[in-house]
Amino acid sequence: MAAVLKKRALAEYNKSYQDGPSSKKLHLAKKPLIGSSAAAFVGLLEKCKSSDEALQLLLRISDCLQFQESDVEEAIKKLSEHFQSEEESAVRVKILWLFCDIGLECPGANLNHLVDETIHLIKNETSHKVIAQGLGTLLKLGCKLSDDKTLMQRLIAVAKENLKDTSHQVKCRCLQLISELYPISPEPDRTPDMITEANVIVKLLSDYSNAEDARVRSEAFQALLTLHGRGLTLSADIYEQVCPALSDDYEIVRDVALKLIWLLGNKYPENTVTLQDGETTMRLVDDAFIRICSAVNDLCMQVRALACTLLGTTRAVSDRFLLQTLDKQLMSNMKKKKTAHERGAELVRSGAWASGRRWADDAPGQLLEQSTVQLLPGGAAGAFVHGLEDEFMEVRTAAVEAVCELSMQNPIFATTSLDFLVDMFNDEIEDVRLRAIDSLNKISHHIVLREDQLETILSALEDYSMDVREGLHRMLGSCTVASKTCLEMCVDKILENLKRYPQDKRSTFRCVQKMGSNHATLVLPLTTRLLGVHPFFDMPEPDVEDPSYMCVLILVLNAAQHCTTMLPLFEEHTVKHYTYLRDTMPHLVPLLPIGENQFSRKQKSESEMDDSAVRRFFENVLQHIDNVTLSSNVRLKMLQSAEEQLNKLSEMEPLVTGAANFTAMFARCVLALHTALNNPAGPPAHALQNLSTDCLRLQHQFSGVTEQENACVWQLALRVSAARLIAAVESAAMTTGAGAGAVALSMAAALTHHAELLDRLLVSAGMEPDPFTIAVFQQLSCGEPKPGSLARALHPLLLAAPLPQIPTPNLKIRMCTATIIEPASDNDTVLRFCAGLITGVSFEAEVLRVREPGALRVRVAYPDRRVHALLPPRDHLRPLDHQNTNDDGTENVRLLTKVLISHGVWTEPCGVDISVCLAVEEGGGREAQLVELCRPVRVTVAPKPIKRGI
Repeated sequence: MAAVLKKRALAEYNKSYQDGPSSKKLHLAKKPLIGSSAAAFVGLLEKCKSSDEALQLLLRISDCLQFQESDVEEAIKKLSEHFQSEEESAVRVKILWLFCDIGLECPGANLNHLVDETIHLIKNETSHKVIAQGLGTLLKLGCKLSDDKTLMQRLIAVAKENLKDTSHQVKCRCLQLISELYPISPEPDRTPDMITEANVIVKLLSDYSNAEDARVRSEAFQALLTLHGRGLTLSADIYEQVCPALSDDYEIVRDVALKLIWLLGNKYPENTVTLQDGETTMRLVDDAFIRICSAVNDLCMQVRALACTLLGTTRAVSDRFLLQTLDKQLMSNMKKKKTAHERGAELVRSGAWASGRRWADDAPGQLLEQSTVQLLPGGAAGAFVHGLEDEFMEVRTAAVEAVCELSMQNPIFATTSLDFLVDMFNDEIEDVRLRAIDSLNKISHHIVLREDQLETILSALEDYSMDVREGLHRMLGSCTVASKTCLEMCVDKILENLKRYPQDKRSTFRCVQKMGSNHATLVLPLTTRLLGVHPFFDMPEPDVEDPSYMCVLILVLNAAQHCTTMLPLFEEHTVKHYTYLRDTMPHLVPLLPIGENQFSRKQKSESEMDDSAVRRFFENVLQHIDNVTLSSNVRLKMLQSAEEQLNKLSEMEPLVTGAANFTAMFARCVLALHTALNNPAGPPAHALQNLSTDCLRLQHQFSGVTEQENACVWQLALRVSAARLIAAVESAAMTTGAGAGAVALSMAAALTHHAELLDRLLVSAGMEPDPFTIAVFQQLSCGEPKPGSLARALHPLLLAAPLPQIPTPNLKIRMCTATIIEPASDNDTVLRFCAGLITGVSFEAEVLRVREPGALRVRVAYPDRRVHALLPPRDHLRPLDHQNTNDDGTENVRLLTKVLISHGVWTEPCGVDISVCLAVEEGGGREAQLVELCRPVRVTVAPKPIKRGI
């Protein structure tokens, strides 16, 4: 502890002296155990009588790879000697493997010496496996020495020499070594000689793309991709060499060739290539796009999925080729169309004899090569149609995402592909349906939904999956419909579906809110029908609590914001209902100039509080609290008054709720701490527990807190920790037991840990500690005091310490809150289940401005005071659809899970409280504390005894 405290805490200290002769100092050196080091096993290699024994010994060395720095060179020498005398190739492979592990993990290993030794050992090696392992060792060691250009050139030369090997393993290792270790300079620093040498390397790798073994061909293409990823620009000349690999017999070659084709097409989009007829030219990116489209019909599923993915990331493709991917009609294989006169002129030039009755009646037909005849459509024809109809989910998902990516870049393609994306709503896999819904949501600004398309979309609203239904609500809210009939269909289907799935009420409200804002002119002719307005009769007033009627009101009121001509159509009860919804759901209902809001603009301008006015209010409330000349009683009364005023401010002004609650809670803690310390019977345990919880809330429930404000909170928490230590010591003195002493020890450890963290925080914030904090630092700097002596020293200091300073209000402070949606607070249903078994309660909550969603817990409190903290699975925490993140880096999440409840037999139904909490680590080895983010909801349960059969 003394090492981390500041010098200011050590300003006053006592020196102690000891008389008499000084004691003799002993230097204890721990002798290393022979069995703990791998060097002992290396020395036993000479005694091995067989290769199996040597291999088992090498495996033990690999498991306990622990060398002293002085033993590394000797171990490498012995391993090298055994390598040269060993006849079994597996043992030699393991030795080279150990060279790599020693170089990467053992401190003091000379990597250059290991590289030289490995090159020397594999120079005259005949085993392909040993050579391949040696090249792999050189590759890993070379990555650690990539700054040594001379060594890299040497390793490249070794790889070139071994490229002549007949083994595919050796060739693949060589190609991989060349691609990853070839030195590449920044483009401005490249000289003509460097460019020429790089072209030679690219030519060497390209030549091996024609190797006999498919694994070598695949590795050659992968090496070219690796070079490009490291910054070496590939030439467009290798495009013609890569194209034949798309028809390779092995999918590993076709897979890598597709990536290279895509890379060259995006790198050189405007280059031209000549087709097979020798006359027609085409842009390189268009030709690459067509070739990738052909791979959608590949036999291998992985290649088809990759082709669809690459199609979505191909840019600058001509519209006619993009649109052709959605049409299954046969193409002419991109041959140039010729007129009848041009075809006749060719026959005349051919000199073929004819009878004269018909033009070129016996002229020989055009000679066709076998490779040019295709029985199935090729090129871009219907590529996405095939991808969306594929039998594998991976291919269909990749095709949907590719269509979405291309549609976001091209409005014409978006309009054309709309029907195909809508058809994917009927896919058998839920993930594919969700991808199609999200894709349609992303391209919503490009499309207009027709009536026939809406029939398919709205039929998917009956899906059992809540994710699909909510995704459709988001999509319908962002899309545009073509006509009034379409909008009427949407509204009717949404209202019908709301009766079937009442739990979708919140997402339905957001859906109709966006639909009303986007279709104000279409809502106008439907207003009278939706609101039930009759031209002659007074219709009964609807129930404002009816979810269907609330949906209609939200739709109409949001449309009225952009189309004021429908305001006179509202009846008196509609205006009253608007006022009610405006007060209860202001985020869904806009401000309209009707009813009491006729002069809404003036009221709005007057209601918006300026930051300066709020700051002045805070200053007026807190201006005399820190006045030292006033007595403590007066300051305490002012603190109590300030707390009440700040609580009222947090209710009136939502924008400053976080700052007001933060300051009010700080003032409440100061008052509670003063009351607890001045209690004649000592600090009450429950009061100290509440104070600890409030301090944890100040530390973890608020975001946007500055370092200075956080330091003030931690200094207040230090006083609370000292008070808890004093209470624990007093309790231990009154009771005789080991438990009380253990509590006091834990409190002392928590105080020490808290002081360490506070010292670092004060240094980071640049603040001077208050007098009590300095006193605690001085007490802890004297060593490790016992809890009793530390408590006796801190008790008078804590009583005499002045009131903590209230931090200056910061209007950027925001508070983390939670709202429990399900189960409802007014639910009277009794859940009955067999005692000892488990029942699940559907739980839904929205948590706003949480810094760490993984710290959220569901707290379950039983009537017998048992409390369980349930950790929800990660996939049960979903981002809120209307706002996921905030400006201060916090997140808004939706917790949707099942709360499991179990208990023994009860005589009568009782309530179980469920709430959302934050699990906060206090440090010092203590268990995580729970900080409640909302008021608990009570669920009535009745565990009944199990009925015994006869």
